[in-house]
Amino acid sequence: MITMAATEAITITEIKKKGRVGQWLVKNDSRIKDLQYSIKLFSKSPLAVLGLFIILFFVFVAISAPYIAPYGDSQRNWYEIMKPPSATHFFGTDDMGGDVFSRIIWGSRVSLYVGFVVVLSAIVIGAIVGGISGYFGGIIDELMMRVTDIFLAFPYLIFAMVICAALGRSTQNIMIALTITWWPSYARIIRGQALSIREQKYIESAKAVGGSDSHIILRHLLPNSLSPVIVQSTMDLGGVILTAAALSFIGFGAQPGAAEWGRMVSDGSQFMMTAPWIVTFTGLAILIACLGFNLFGDGLRDIMDPKMRR
Repeated sequence: MITMAATEAITITEIKKKGRVGQWLVKNDSRIKDLQYSIKLFSKSPLAVLGLFIILFFVFVAISAPYIAPYGDSQRNWYEIMKPPSATHFFGTDDMGGDVFSRIIWGSRVSLYVGFVVVLSAIVIGAIVGGISGYFGGIIDELMMRVTDIFLAFPYLIFAMVICAALGRSTQNIMIALTITWWPSYARIIRGQALSIREQKYIESAKAVGGSDSHIILRHLLPNSLSPVIVQSTMDLGGVILTAAALSFIGFGAQPGAAEWGRMVSDGSQFMMTAPWIVTFTGLAILIACLGFNLFGDGLRDIMDPKMRR
């Protein structure tokens, strides 16, 4: 009778004979099992799964906007101004005869684009600052963290408003302003991770074999600091979308008439009594998108928490 250990040995030998793919599977067997366990834990959280479904839905809508939107983002019909929801216009029309349903679909492209660009840019800047600061320590750490504290000292919304006012009112300047206000939090997170990781034995081993500082930071320190960053970035995406919409609402973002969620709420707010559907449906789109990212982020946080995994 073949024992279980012998069976596993035979299986591993057979996998190795399959070439590079089989060897990669053997080498990363623990990682694959850990990923499978993470997916199992995630699937047990209905709210996290709902959040993922909402995110995928909005991503699909944004990508497919030219094909699923009945009308263009700037298409107007002056004979159908502020018409209530109907079979022709599912969410009604606005004060310029634009189809609200189509404009929400087109607006999802702008909002998701702003969210992803701002968060990714903030992560890159925060990773550079936090990684260097935590790895080297000393005077470098002190200087970089004091600069980070200066940025954190300002209320982020007011700081973003000041930057937008200085640069000009446009969606691109909103992204610049939000990136400037968002990166310090990631620098703090990565710096805290780097301070603990730099004392690990594999970092000392990398130094012993002659690894350069840049190699150690890029190949060892930053990849092992990403778990809290991934969770934070997922939840920040909803916050960035909401903040960008708020800046557009008060006039610091897209120009009047643009198919952008915050701008649409701003344009429709003056018609709340006569055409409430303009603000209602656009506000619901913002609410559902932010809720999806928050639910998904909560699910990731539970999965990556060692106590929750046990």
